[in-house]
Parts: sequence; structure tokens; C-alpha cells
Amino acid sequence: MVVVATAIALLRLGTRLRTRTRPGHVEVAHASMGVGMTAMHLPGVVPPIAWAVLFTALAVWLGVLAVRKRVPSYLHHVIGSLAMAYMVVAQRTRGSSTSLLVPSGHHHAHGPAVSVATHAPGYSVPLLAWIFAVYCLLSAGFAGTDAVRGRDRRARISGAVELALSAAMAHMFLSTL
Repeated sequence: MVVVATAIALLRLGTRLRTRTRPGHVEVAHASMGVGMTAMHLPGVVPPIAWAVLFTALAVWLGVLAVRKRVPSYLHHVIGSLAMAYMVVAQRTRGSSTSLLVPSGHHHAHGPAVSVATHAPGYSVPLLAWIFAVYCLLSAGFAGTDAVRGRDRRARISGAVELALSAAMAHMFLSTL
């Protein structure tokens, strides 16, 4: 679903650029978020810090636009960009323990053969991950309404893309918590 939403977002962005129409913040945010989520399934292609820098820069750009244009709707994509930056940086590595009990490496008569892991996979600040997950779920709900009852075709397509991306982000947060 994310790949389809990303393709649609990239097509919309490409159409805007081809017709020399200045792309809006929605097209840029959707395209970058979709490409970032798709790339997360291909670990090692782009280092997480590069994605974090990209999404942080996007959040700053959108925040500046929100202040300058006094349009609060930009803040939604600021939060989404910060959620993406947090997601790629704060996830513990896949190499961390998947079990709370791990071999201790001691095979002597003294000392336990198994010990409790110091941390399990997840996020470094779970409360922040929960906040982002709930926000993404709410965003998906509102986007679903836009996808069904949007004022025109463009708004319905944008709502459908937002629905897919927000639901995928919520799923990524919740499945890793």
C-alpha cells in the first residue's frame, strides 16, 4: 500500500514540476515520506542519519512556511516529518536482543547461564513513539474522511495518499513498540 501511495505522490509531484507549477507542501511531504518509508524496507541503502537529516530539514522548511504564511495546516506535515526523523533514528538496531532472556556467555559452575537483556528492541523513548503512533492513527482517520468526502478529485486522492502513509506510520510505530 505504501509503494502505491508513494507512486501516486511522486506522480503528482512530477506532474506539478512538468507543468512548471510550483509543488505544494503536501506533494513534497507525501513524496518524501513515502520514499522514506519504502526505503526503510531496504536497510543499508541510505544510512538512517541521512533520512533523519532529510526529515528534520523538511520539518524546519514546513515550520518556516507555517509561520510565514500563517497557515496552521502545515504543522500537520511538520509533525509527520518529525515522526519520520524520530522513527529512523530512535529505533534500536535489529541486532539488539529479541528476547528478554539471553545467554550470558558463562559456562562455569558459578554465575547464571542465562541473564536478563538490558533492553529489548523498540524505541529509545517509548512515550514519544506512543504519542506519534496515536497522532498517526488520528491522522489516518481524518485522511480517510477526506478520501471519501473530499471537495474534489484532487482532495480525495490526497486524502487517500495521506490515509495510506499515516496508517503505515502508525503500524510501524505500534509494531516496534
